[in-house]
Amino acid sequence: MKQIKKYITLYAIAVALLMTGIFSACESFLDEVVPQGTLLSETYMNDEATAEKAVAGLYGLLYLTSGSGPDGNWVNNHYECYFGSMTSDDAEKGSQPEDYPDLQRVVTFQFSSTFEFVNSFYIHGFWGVARANYVLGHLVESPIAESVKRRMEGEGHFFRAYWYFYLLRHYGGVPIMENEITPEDFGNIPRASYHETIEFIIKELKLAAEMLPDNDRSGRASNSGAKGLMARVMLYQLGTDPEVSSSQTSWQALYDLTGGIINSGEYSLVPNYATLFEERADGNYRQESLFDYCGKDGWLNSGQVLMEWMFQGVRNGSWYGWGFNQPTQDLRDAFDPTDPRLSCTIYGPNYNDGIVYGGTTNYGGKEPYDRGGMMMTYYYNRKAAVNGINALFNGTTKAMFVIRYADILLMHAEAAYYIGNEGKAREMVNMVRARARNSSYCKGYLPFSTDYTYPETMPNIPDITSTGEQLLQDIWNERRLELAMENFRTYDLVRTGRLVERVGVVKDDRRTGGKGPLNTNDGAELEMRIPNIRENIKTNSIHVTVPGPGGGERYIPVFAIPPTEVTYWNIDPNPNN
Repeated sequence: MKQIKKYITLYAIAVALLMTGIFSACESFLDEVVPQGTLLSETYMNDEATAEKAVAGLYGLLYLTSGSGPDGNWVNNHYECYFGSMTSDDAEKGSQPEDYPDLQRVVTFQFSSTFEFVNSFYIHGFWGVARANYVLGHLVESPIAESVKRRMEGEGHFFRAYWYFYLLRHYGGVPIMENEITPEDFGNIPRASYHETIEFIIKELKLAAEMLPDNDRSGRASNSGAKGLMARVMLYQLGTDPEVSSSQTSWQALYDLTGGIINSGEYSLVPNYATLFEERADGNYRQESLFDYCGKDGWLNSGQVLMEWMFQGVRNGSWYGWGFNQPTQDLRDAFDPTDPRLSCTIYGPNYNDGIVYGGTTNYGGKEPYDRGGMMMTYYYNRKAAVNGINALFNGTTKAMFVIRYADILLMHAEAAYYIGNEGKAREMVNMVRARARNSSYCKGYLPFSTDYTYPETMPNIPDITSTGEQLLQDIWNERRLELAMENFRTYDLVRTGRLVERVGVVKDDRRTGGKGPLNTNDGAELEMRIPNIRENIKTNSIHVTVPGPGGGERYIPVFAIPPTEVTYWNIDPNPNN
């Protein structure tokens, strides 16, 4: 099958994958599936039961992190933590230094146009767009009840925005495709600018918010979920879009949007922070979750196992995993030692005697970077931990959060700061800190414990009383502590202009080890010496100056656009192509 056909397949035959669940292909795949998809597309969305299956496919793609892509080629692991955490000051790659060398290049911002992640993230993002376009395109003439159709259309717009925001954060501006792709479209859809892409995302989320119902706590997208994601996009736009002044996005608009969510009374902070990161039975976390996904809960109840948990688990030990995305010492040191949230963020041999879920485990090597070991720091991500192998392989109701209410409060605080309402900014931050003060340690913090244990003395998390620039720094620091290892840190550093400085300090200046050549698994020599990450970031970034309060010089790291897309779809390349 020619490459040109494969990328038409990416956009045009998502319908067949939705209906049949096919995740493999052969040379005759395109010829066999297109007629089938054409037939189904005429009637499939006309029945509410089958239309629900197509909508379920929008949610189902959240779980797919590796497998056969829509063109039949294998799509390798591509987790949110690659960009969201491991390229920040919060985490290292983890595992053995020579394990997964392409991921090591991601973490050190050595973005080559030839390595696999360039394709994996692009395919995944546009696969999601294709599914949303199918649902939206075929609902137009569907005879199903208008109320049901409207909700499904809202979900289509929500997920089209979700995947375009995913693509924007990894590639910058991309082609905007609002309809299913036909052969006549091939090579004739230009790449949108960064500004055009982010404006399209916001437009889609506004439509989604108008169409979606209130949150029913089932896990489906809701109007407040769409507004929450819109707030996240606006926050990112305010820090990265050089044309933001020509849009309707402003700090006042963000303040009003987040304030509306807060004043609705629909959400609240769960009383105990630690319960957020365990099974749902430990607390109704959806009073705080505007949108999340997990494999065994809610209307979808797919029973799928989120492989992110295995990816980040202990490489040696009873909490089986691959050992990636390990928290840094810098992240540990950012917490006051008495803050209970620290116990919910890290675990490992150098913290709390290595206890996890009331027991200890074999953590592998003697020291980080020891060639016989399995760790690059002393810590693992506690928010990704599950209680034993059975929970890991059989599935769990543990949530992967996309938008939490605490994030809404902190976005409202930052917007309040920029519009000059420092009192409101402090109020919002202190709500988050008060919850932390009154929370327990993580579940199973003490030896042989299966429950939550509270600190014997009040944690040292006083209310924020600062003003001016220090207040802004305190808001940013609270975001780091509250949302640590939830895959937002890199994007916060990007939008605030701190990426080069912070990552350079932690991963160029402070870390040790990993020096000299190491043997890769295939026997080839791989130079793992720590590179000059500051320069790598600058080389592999879109360099912009953002106007307005909080603006300034920004480096927005992006992957190269897949070379086949540049060639066959006539797309403008990124600086690092």
